[in-house]
Amino acid sequence: MMKKIVSLLLAAGIAFSCAACGLVSHSGSSGTSSAAADDSWNKVQKAGKLVLGLDDAFPPMGYIDTKTGQLIGFDLDLAKEACKRLKIELKTQPIDWNNKTVELNNGNVDCLWNGFSKTAEREEKFNLSAPYMKNQQIILVKTNSAFQGLDSLAGKTIGVQSDSSAESALNSNDQFKKTLKSVVQIDDYSKAVLELQNGTIDAIGIDEVVARYYLTNNPNAYRILQEKDGKDASLATEDYVIGFRKTDNALKAKIEEALKEMAADGTIANISKKWFGKDVTTIGK
Repeated sequence: MMKKIVSLLLAAGIAFSCAACGLVSHSGSSGTSSAAADDSWNKVQKAGKLVLGLDDAFPPMGYIDTKTGQLIGFDLDLAKEACKRLKIELKTQPIDWNNKTVELNNGNVDCLWNGFSKTAEREEKFNLSAPYMKNQQIILVKTNSAFQGLDSLAGKTIGVQSDSSAESALNSNDQFKKTLKSVVQIDDYSKAVLELQNGTIDAIGIDEVVARYYLTNNPNAYRILQEKDGKDASLATEDYVIGFRKTDNALKAKIEEALKEMAADGTIANISKKWFGKDVTTIGK
C-alpha cells in the first residue's frame, strides 16, 4: 500500500513539474514575441503623421525656398504623396545633419529622407529602404578655373559637407585625397558654394543632383570637373535610400509599398520630370 501511495505522489509531482515547465515556457515565449514585435507603423498611423528628418539646405532634394520661406524639394514631394496614400500627414523636421543618427534613434524623427546615400557604414547603423534613385559624387569647380581631371587638384583645397556621402567617398579615394593640400568640412552646400565663389576653397565634393541644381540656377559660375576624355570625374556612384531605425521594418515596408505604387501608376515619374526634366528614379524598375 505504501509503495502505491509513494508512486502516486511521485506521478503527481512529475505531472505538476511538467505543467509548471509548460507555463514558464509559454510565458517566456510570449514575452520574447512581445519584445520582438515591430509596432513602428502602428505608432506612426496612430499619431497620424510621419516625422521626416532632413537637412534643409540640400537642394533640390529638400531645402528652404528663399522666395517663400517654405521647405520644398524632390524628396519632400515624394514623401507628401506617399503619406497621402497612407492617409497620414507629413511633418518635416530640419535637423543638424551631423546628429542625424541620434535624432532618429531618440525618436525625434521617424526617418531620414533627404538625398540619403546608401553606404556600407549606414547599412550597419540604419534600416535602409530599397533604392529609389541613382546618384554620383562629383567635383564642382568655378567655370573659369583651369582644372581638368582629378590629378589637376593636387595641392588644392576641397570642401565637403560634414558627415556627408561626398566626404565618405573622398575618404575612400585615399590615393587622390593624399594629393590634396587639405579637405575642409563645411556645414552645408550653400555655404560651400560661397566658399568656392570667394576662393577660400578650390573645389567642392558634392552630390551630382545638388551640383546640377546650382548649375541650373547659375550656369555661368560653375562646372562639373571632367577628366581628359570628357567624362565627369566621379568619386563614387551610389543609390539614394530612406533611413529608418534598425527595428522599424513595418514602417519601411509601408513607405516602400507606397513608392512602388507611385512608380506603377506614373506618379513618381511625373514628380521626377518636374524637378529634373526626366525620370531619374529606379524603384519598381
